[in-house]
Amino acid sequence: MKIGMVGPVTPYRGGIAHFTTLLAKKLIEAGHELQVISFKKQYPAWLYPGESDRDYSPGRERVDAEYLLTPLNPLSWHRAVKALADFQPQQVIIPWWVTIWGPAFRFLITRLKRRGIPAAMLIHNTLPHEKRAFDRWLARRALEKADRYIIMTEKEKGRLLGLLPEAGKIDIAPLPIDHSFKPTRLSREALRQQMDLPDNQVVILYFGIVRPYKGLGVLIDALKVIADQGNAAQLLIVGEFWEDKAKYLSQIQSLGLTDCVHVYDRYIPDDEVAGFFKAADLFVAPYIDGTQSAALKTALGFGLPVVVTDVITDVIIDSLPERCRVVRAGDAADLADGIMAQIKVSPQTQEQIQRMIAQSWTPMVSVVIGERS
Repeated sequence: MKIGMVGPVTPYRGGIAHFTTLLAKKLIEAGHELQVISFKKQYPAWLYPGESDRDYSPGRERVDAEYLLTPLNPLSWHRAVKALADFQPQQVIIPWWVTIWGPAFRFLITRLKRRGIPAAMLIHNTLPHEKRAFDRWLARRALEKADRYIIMTEKEKGRLLGLLPEAGKIDIAPLPIDHSFKPTRLSREALRQQMDLPDNQVVILYFGIVRPYKGLGVLIDALKVIADQGNAAQLLIVGEFWEDKAKYLSQIQSLGLTDCVHVYDRYIPDDEVAGFFKAADLFVAPYIDGTQSAALKTALGFGLPVVVTDVITDVIIDSLPERCRVVRAGDAADLADGIMAQIKVSPQTQEQIQRMIAQSWTPMVSVVIGERS
């Protein structure tokens, strides 16, 4: 099948760029002919609070792409349409999660349909986690033009239908497990020494951008519960703060947790990611809102047991009850209990991890090419 894809790939950073790059590679490996149209520029500075939206780490997964599209520059929309039309794909896949790009994607889909080329929206988030007044209008205007929709959880399907009740064909495929990061040669002991972590205590990992819906404050409260129970544990908070960092530091200090919380307030390049996961005993996704977690799927790819709240369960999480303990969102005591239970879970072998990763990609590839729903 000839497939067009429009979205971020390497060197763009972040979970969706990782996923889009890996999906492109999986489709090529499955024998499909693929054209990737990526962004010449993603965001203006006022729309992106991070330091940079690109990561040039050596060893990153890569795929051939044409960097043509600037979503806020209408002239680039015509170039993207022309490139896709010249390729003559049987379908075009467009990842969706940023509403401000809605006019560009509506234009692309409309012009492609005039040429008989159907488009599928691969939806990560129907609407942003922190919604603005215009988001529903922008999302609806873009999404209503798609021929079909690929979503990753039943909860996200409900959100799509809440916005677009008339949405037609909707296929579900969970976000696959990610293991695309370069391994570290350092031992766990050496990594912990570098990070000033004791070797005889449990290390809990929070990984990813700090945003209100991700529930970091609940995790800090849970660490206090664990400490009050007489259990020694360390917390690694790794990722850029996209909200007020001071309130978390104040919370840590007021709870007397300063000596057991380690904060890395920065974007972690791909070539450093493995070190943090290798140093940790388990990963926690304490989300209080949302439908999925790319960082959680990365943790599974590194073989870590995870604790996840009940707002982001999907069929992969449900199928791995030993690896993934689900707790109540917003409940620090339940989260603490889940953490203490998960530290007893045995590590996985590389063979088990690779089999789990391969199995997780099969539904996504099948749904993208239209073989199953």
